[in-house]
Amino acid sequence: MNEFDLGVFKLLFAVVQKCTVLGPILRYLANDNFLKGGVIMAIFWWAWFRDARPVCEKREFVVFAFVSSSSALILGRLLALAVAFRVRPLENSLVKFPFPAVAAGDIPHSWNSFPSDHAILFFCLAASLWMISRWICVLAICHAIFVIGIPRIYMGYHYPSDIAAGAMLGIVVALVGNFARARKWVARPAFLWMERHPASFYAFAFLWTFEVTELFRTLLNLQGFIHHSVVALLQTHN
Repeated sequence: MNEFDLGVFKLLFAVVQKCTVLGPILRYLANDNFLKGGVIMAIFWWAWFRDARPVCEKREFVVFAFVSSSSALILGRLLALAVAFRVRPLENSLVKFPFPAVAAGDIPHSWNSFPSDHAILFFCLAASLWMISRWICVLAICHAIFVIGIPRIYMGYHYPSDIAAGAMLGIVVALVGNFARARKWVARPAFLWMERHPASFYAFAFLWTFEVTELFRTLLNLQGFIHHSVVALLQTHN
């Protein structure tokens, strides 16, 4: 474990030890999808309907945020496959910090701890709000730090450097939205879809925001179901 991770862990657990009420709050935040995904998605729906015009620059940023955050997650997964595997702190016997007890089913999937998917997603979404509303962006960044990042460090789901790397990746991808040509290229098909088939457009938008609110739990469950079904099928034929 590097000096940055060690220093942040020491500081965090020293603060929690002095302010005992902070521990249960962080644990609650780490496991509450409403306060994590629900709040940020409500902000994006507000940003979308803030301007009643069907096509406007602010809506371009919202569309780009949806696409860029999904792209950032894919980049994060590719990065996780490319770098050395890093076991999560609460599963690492060499990390000696009093992480809260976690049920086996609540531990995140066993893929690489580095970088943090949560940090990638929420920092990308937060940074995308900069050109829509500066003060909302600042609030969203604070939300990503205190509601997403710190609770996951406290629970032992991620090292601080996992969160920092995910945040940087998410923010860099979001900054591409500042280039008007790239933003308009991404937003144009969405606006055409909305104009021609508004019902299906908003149905899809609802499902996407629902998945973010649930932190893609449905897709992860589907992935697990497909994996186990394929394994069972292969074992049957063998």
